[in-house]
Amino acid sequence: MSEVKKFSYIMIETCLRDHKIRFLRDEENDIVVQFRYDPDCACELTFYLMAQGEKQEIYTLFCRSDRRFGTEEWERALVLSNTWNRERRWPKSYLRSFGENGAAYGELCLEEHIDLEAGIHQELLSSFTMNFFASSFGFWRWLHQEQHF
Repeated sequence: MSEVKKFSYIMIETCLRDHKIRFLRDEENDIVVQFRYDPDCACELTFYLMAQGEKQEIYTLFCRSDRRFGTEEWERALVLSNTWNRERRWPKSYLRSFGENGAAYGELCLEEHIDLEAGIHQELLSSFTMNFFASSFGFWRWLHQEQHF
């Protein structure tokens, strides 16, 4: 069994390197993983992996796609998001709305959070991260292939 260690960005990087996943760092030093267009999902996905909280003890995983939609689709997006959240444990799905130059648009986002103040071993962090990637792709496949959205 692995040793429980203090959660850190190094652990996230180790997970990604072990799985040969390329990543970048954004201006807040968060880890960004971008996947190219996937026809099964009908979108590109970008993942943000972050250490948040006063002591950087909260592992936050966030996924967004390149799909945007107008206000006329918000109701269906909310119903689909609620259906997903009711039928599945993770990831949490929700509608984010934006306004730009007088035009409103929305996007569906996915996220998970886990408090790691007590620490975590590398294998569990890697499993949690890879499950988030897989379930996020699963959400977008479900949305596109089964829900035709």
